[in-house]
Amino acid sequence: MSSKYYLAILPILLALMMGCNTSQHKKKQDTYVDFKGWSEGRVCDKLLWKCLPESNDTKRWQKPLENGLDSFELTTEVLQKQRAIVQRWRDEEDGKVKEQSMRLSQLSEGFYDRVEAKKFLKEMEQDLEKEFPGFWRDTPKKVRYRWIQRAMNKAKRFGYDPKQNNQMVELCARIGLDFDKDPKWDYITKFISLKEDNIGTANDYLDFTVFESDYSLQNGDKFTDWYLRECFPYLPKPKRPLPRLND
Repeated sequence: MSSKYYLAILPILLALMMGCNTSQHKKKQDTYVDFKGWSEGRVCDKLLWKCLPESNDTKRWQKPLENGLDSFELTTEVLQKQRAIVQRWRDEEDGKVKEQSMRLSQLSEGFYDRVEAKKFLKEMEQDLEKEFPGFWRDTPKKVRYRWIQRAMNKAKRFGYDPKQNNQMVELCARIGLDFDKDPKWDYITKFISLKEDNIGTANDYLDFTVFESDYSLQNGDKFTDWYLRECFPYLPKPKRPLPRLND
C-alpha cells in the first residue's frame, strides 16, 4: 500500500486508539450524594451508630470477635507482660541474652498481636466518639468492637492492611459497612479503589459535600480548591461554593 494510504487512515486509527483508551477509564459520576440522599436507607438522619443501616442487623453482632478478643481485657498484668516481651526482644537484638526458642517466640508474638489488636479497637472506639460526639450512645462495648473489626476487615476488600486503616473505619462510620454494595456510593468505592491514600480524601470530600463542613476533621484545615484538588479528576464537583486557596 502507498504512503498516501497510510497518511489517509492515520487520523482514523488515532481516533480509534484514543476512543479505546478513554473507554478503559471509569466514567466519573455526574452528581454526588447530598445530605438528603445520605439520609435515605438509614434508620435516622443523625451521624450515630444506631442510624447506620447495619445497626438493625442484630444477627450480625452476635458473631464473636476474631482471636477471642471479646473476653481479652487489657489488665495491668497483660500490659506489663507485653512490655516485658518487648524488652526481651530488644535485649535479644542487642545480644544481651541468647536467642529464645522458636516456639516461645511465636507464643510471645501471638500474645503481643492480641494486645495490639485490642488496643486498636479501644482507640478507634474512643476516636469515633471524639470525631462524632454521641456516636455510640448506649451501644454495648462488644457490639462497638465487633463493628469496628468488621470495618477494619472491609479494608481487605480493597487490598489494604486492616491493622493500619483507621480511615476505613471512619469512612464506614459515615456511610455504613456495606457502602461498596450500594450503587449510590459507586463514586466513592471507585475513588478509594485507586489508591489507599484516597480514603482520607474521600472522608474530607464527604464532610464537605454531605455534612457541609468547612474544616477537615482529620487535621482542622480549611477546605479549599487546593485542599480537595485530588478529588476533582474522579469525583463530582461540589455544588456549594468551594473557597479558593488564595482568597
